[in-house]
Amino acid sequence: MLSDSATAEGNPGPSDLLEITFQKNPNQNKKFLEAEPKILGATEIMLTVLLITSKMAYFSDWIGTSVEIVCSCVGIIAGSLAIAAQNLHLPTLKACFGMQIVTCLTYGFILIISFDHQSNPAYTACWYTLEKNELPLCKSLLIGFGQMVSIDNLTEAVQIALSVTLAAYCCKVIQCCSPRSHEPVIVMKPPRASD
Repeated sequence: MLSDSATAEGNPGPSDLLEITFQKNPNQNKKFLEAEPKILGATEIMLTVLLITSKMAYFSDWIGTSVEIVCSCVGIIAGSLAIAAQNLHLPTLKACFGMQIVTCLTYGFILIISFDHQSNPAYTACWYTLEKNELPLCKSLLIGFGQMVSIDNLTEAVQIALSVTLAAYCCKVIQCCSPRSHEPVIVMKPPRASD
């Protein structure tokens, strides 16, 4: 009410002194760089190489291990796209986002398959083929193999976490998951001189 009487008398009202507008955040596309995509992409590539070389160590199950090795190569592609997406080119960011989702699903699949390796009959055959005095060797082999499988499972879980992180940061830039953020801009106008 005061503002109506104030403007009727020629004095500026509150709406004449403040102007509030909403503008798009010009630095929205730089959000992806906060994730350090070069470091995370290089980490994805190195962990994939580690995973592939460790899978070759127990190549007794040709079908299961070869499927895991082929599926692991997705991590090299996803890491390379994460590094390439540093230039903030929108199609590259979209490709990176899609590849990170594929990588997350693929490593989830590999993690499920690798749990099956813990009961692999090729490694339990040691107990039946060796003499009684060689059983400590079997125990050592099975303990070492169990630790190797645990390292593989940990590596696969880290790959899933890296993929989810990079996909989330890609999503911030692409705006496929949330609306574009607008920042309020408040401008104060000086009061007009009264006549």
